[in-house]
Amino acid sequence: MIMNMIKITVVLCILALKSSFAQFEFSSVGARAVGLNGAFTSLSDNSLAVFYNPAGLGQISFREISAYYGPSQYGISEISTAALTYTEALDFGTFGIGLKTYGFELYRESELTLSYGNNFGKKIFLGLNLNYYDLTIQNYNSASSFGADIGGLAYLTGFLKWGFFAGNITGSKIGESDQRISQIYRTGFTVQPETDLNMILEFEKDVKFPLSFRGGLEYFVNEYVDLRAGIGTQPDSFSGGISLNYNILQLDYAITNHQDLGMTNQISVTVNFGGSKARKLIREQLKNSFK
Repeated sequence: MIMNMIKITVVLCILALKSSFAQFEFSSVGARAVGLNGAFTSLSDNSLAVFYNPAGLGQISFREISAYYGPSQYGISEISTAALTYTEALDFGTFGIGLKTYGFELYRESELTLSYGNNFGKKIFLGLNLNYYDLTIQNYNSASSFGADIGGLAYLTGFLKWGFFAGNITGSKIGESDQRISQIYRTGFTVQPETDLNMILEFEKDVKFPLSFRGGLEYFVNEYVDLRAGIGTQPDSFSGGISLNYNILQLDYAITNHQDLGMTNQISVTVNFGGSKARKLIREQLKNSFK
């Protein structure tokens, strides 16, 4: 009885939160991207591009599968987040599938994304997402909707690239109240002075909220270890992370500190069928495109 009342209270809190925010708010997924504080739009060089910038899929030359789980975020099990991504590179572009879920049995948001990205002249990349949204509130109602995202990415020099993402360009709504699904615009740059270092600076604008900043730093220590850190505003947050790589396997861990909610942890497991060859190729791709 007590547990049921606690769960009902949590649902009411979530609904109160969602009444002031848009449904399906973008939240960072994938421990690598989380370790960079979500500064991933202009990087987007693995299967997480499905969620961050579908244009980035055009950079991927190997099949990849990744699973992400953020349990008991900020100590609240009812707002856990999980995601699964899959990419398949073909001669005419790269296709991706993403599945993301947020909440628990009384309140759940689920999102299915079909994604496509391709390159033009090895320096310009364009991508498209088609999304299916499902919102379920136990013993209340459920609703669904469709939407679309677009993304772009460009290699400007041998050490600089630019990325852009527009989420829910269709202005889709969900539910009887026609609650608008979150509309987000992100843009920024990745500077790669060396092939083992990424420095990312990005800006994000949700149509309902102030402009926010994201910055990230990623360093590839050696073939087996990567380190990263990130900062963000609106709200103020700090993050860090590590990757352990071996052959086709990659294990990512991230920790984030939120100004109001405290600290939380995320973990991802990725299988890239190109192995160490694929990781080396993607790190050198920007520099090699200008040779």
